[in-house]
Amino acid sequence: MVDTLNNKNAKIISQVGQYIYDHSDQTISLDGLASYTGFSKYHFNRIFFAATGYQLGEFIQRQKLEKALHIIKHGNHNIIDVALSVGYDSPSSFSRAFKKNFSVTPSDVVQGNLPINDRAGSLKPRKLLTDQKLEPVWKKLPEQKVYGLYGKGFNEQSFSKLAGELYGCLAAMAEPLSYAELQPIGVSVDNPWAGEQTESRFFAGFVEGLSAHHEKLEAFKWQAGHWACFTHTGPHDCMWQTISQVYAQWVLPNSIKLKDQQIVQRYLNNPMETQSEALKTELYFAIENIAAEEKA
Repeated sequence: MVDTLNNKNAKIISQVGQYIYDHSDQTISLDGLASYTGFSKYHFNRIFFAATGYQLGEFIQRQKLEKALHIIKHGNHNIIDVALSVGYDSPSSFSRAFKKNFSVTPSDVVQGNLPINDRAGSLKPRKLLTDQKLEPVWKKLPEQKVYGLYGKGFNEQSFSKLAGELYGCLAAMAEPLSYAELQPIGVSVDNPWAGEQTESRFFAGFVEGLSAHHEKLEAFKWQAGHWACFTHTGPHDCMWQTISQVYAQWVLPNSIKLKDQQIVQRYLNNPMETQSEALKTELYFAIENIAAEEKA
């Protein structure tokens, strides 16, 4: 499987690299990349990171600058024209980005001083696989409306601070039920790696215990369908590692088609009463192709 997976990862890099090259004079949109590669828009950035170990924005910039380097090396010495051809309106911004990536300026290249960095498109996937085998529990769920609160703010690589505030408000309103009876869920509504992190939204809700306050609360629609459920064990702020493993070791090698829906997190034990390393969270991925259940 490793060789097959490495080939899939390399194919993703090549696909994205080609799209960026062909559209380098434009603003690269997540919608465009997702459509071009055939992945769900919501999941694409995470899948790309899981497959390659590179943040998408980092890779896009490097690919554009690689094209600029190629143009200069092949005789176009007008730095303004080159900058515009790869989407930079400001030659000074272009030169700063170019030097940051290649340790030489565009003018240095014109004078024959070439960088020694490898091409971005030929970079090998650097995401390391573990020996852990991920197997989902398959669940067919009805549509469910969960009440709770939305908030904004991804801070220090996590929604933990925001989530703590939201769940504190909900706990003060909820019926006197146990943690398990309340069935807390969380949803990263926006991908914080694909936009402005301070504006990234998170939903905190209880499946039960809030019926007397629906008019004061907001709702998240947990859609009906087939869901693959994985269990993360450990701190909530390390959950992204398990999610990346699911993408890298299950979604990609099995060619799983995910729906363009958010991952739903269901928290199984109370973080106020449980050591962080023993926390368990169910992660629900909405599946497009039902045959995936048989394949996995």
